[in-house]
Amino acid sequence: MTDLTLEDLLDEGPSFKPTAEQEAILKAGRGTKTNLMLTAYAGASKSTTLNLLARVLPKVSTCYVVFNKKNQLEAEKAFKDNSKFGFLGSASHVDIVTANAMGHRAWSTAIGKRLIVDTKKIFNIVKQTCQSERANPTRDEFAFIMQLVNKARQTGLLKDASDDQWQDLADSLYGDLSEDHIYLARKSLAESVRQAYSGLIDFDDQIYMSAMFGGVFRRFECVMVDESQDLSPLNHKQIARTAAARLICVGDSRQAIYAFRGADSSSMDSLRSLRDEWIDLPLSTTFRCPKVIVARQQHHAPGFTAYETNQEGQFLDWTQKEWKIEELPGRIAILCRNNAPLFSCALRLIRKGIGCTLLGSEIGKGLVTLSRKIAPNDSLPRDDALMMVRRWQEDETAKALANGKDEKVGLIEDKAECLCAVIAESKTIGEARRLLETMFSKENLRITLSTGHKAKGLEWPTVIHLDPWRIPSKWAKDAANNGNPVPMEQDMNLRYVIETRAQECLILANMDMLQ
Repeated sequence: MTDLTLEDLLDEGPSFKPTAEQEAILKAGRGTKTNLMLTAYAGASKSTTLNLLARVLPKVSTCYVVFNKKNQLEAEKAFKDNSKFGFLGSASHVDIVTANAMGHRAWSTAIGKRLIVDTKKIFNIVKQTCQSERANPTRDEFAFIMQLVNKARQTGLLKDASDDQWQDLADSLYGDLSEDHIYLARKSLAESVRQAYSGLIDFDDQIYMSAMFGGVFRRFECVMVDESQDLSPLNHKQIARTAAARLICVGDSRQAIYAFRGADSSSMDSLRSLRDEWIDLPLSTTFRCPKVIVARQQHHAPGFTAYETNQEGQFLDWTQKEWKIEELPGRIAILCRNNAPLFSCALRLIRKGIGCTLLGSEIGKGLVTLSRKIAPNDSLPRDDALMMVRRWQEDETAKALANGKDEKVGLIEDKAECLCAVIAESKTIGEARRLLETMFSKENLRITLSTGHKAKGLEWPTVIHLDPWRIPSKWAKDAANNGNPVPMEQDMNLRYVIETRAQECLILANMDMLQ
């Protein structure tokens, strides 16, 4: 097979005809040893292309790093299936791993021990820490101390990082944590690291310990990296220690939207710095999005192209008209930049007897905790509760602005608006809390409500972009000017992600016009 040209191989498979872009990638993969940076636009069949590429690459030790376990299982099944690309040979030599699995191996090798994965590790540590410190957090406060420990590991924060770094991380959560809670989280993190050296870990440790504390990684001649735009600095450390020679990175910087949770907002550029020479190639033809939606993205994703057989699709601007969800058939996603409009929308649908699924249960838990801090008395009437929430919003906003942390104001506003939306539908704050606890328990496959961030990687026949005027946020600024962690580019990427989730129809609509 190695003596055959790529053209010979493709001639053997008359049932498959790659696009011109796919063929260029296959030729560069097989015909050179240069690193490849592949920009794959939304719905551009990158999984199929990577499957093809793995089959035509030289048969050297190869690792394919995927985003999560679901992606791993899908890739393993596709790479083993020879029904479509069997004429190109097998891709069984490729080691398909998640960043977690890669880190697990590396940490086990580093400490010379078989690792035990305990998913309740942080729960047990925080419980022991609270007992030793004679602390008595509420159930919700306890959960958010755990969440802070987890987020510290996800972002690479160390126990001895500055107080400001820990406070900023705590402020990014929906829970409301005091200095005492942060102290408990820092002490718990130190204990977690100690236990990891003894071999007891959880999933976050797989990346945190291997990247930050000297994991010994298996080296591969070729490393393929999927979803490159979403990697964190910790993931970059893993990739650098795994790739012995060639790197093939696939992603789309226009879909980078996770800087707020620790991803490197310039992840693909950071990966590029690992090597001197690159060949840049596009996968700009989408097989998902209708032509009318593709045309709308040209200002943000120039060159984005719809495949010739894609349907024309529908784009509807309902921002100036009243609308009803009942008028729309099929599976629908209602997506928004902020949580508050989704809360209002879900409440209105529930009140009308329309079932829906609201993604993001941790948000509801955080708001319950915050509501108890603001107004602990369950019998407090609705109007008094609303007044107290607004007072909290004013105080927290003033504090953030006084400390030069303008970027926090948007999150404070979103928390307050979410609480007010639920309180307005209740007689007392206690009733509002009970409603919050049940809002996320409903399951309905027809209507899904989600932020754009949680919708990444998903698709629906019809997408309603709710309150599109919220993008860009009034708090989003150009990161090049002031380093704001909510840069304008990330907000514009989010609009692109939201609109390209639609397979058939995209609708712009405002919450205040929903009937």
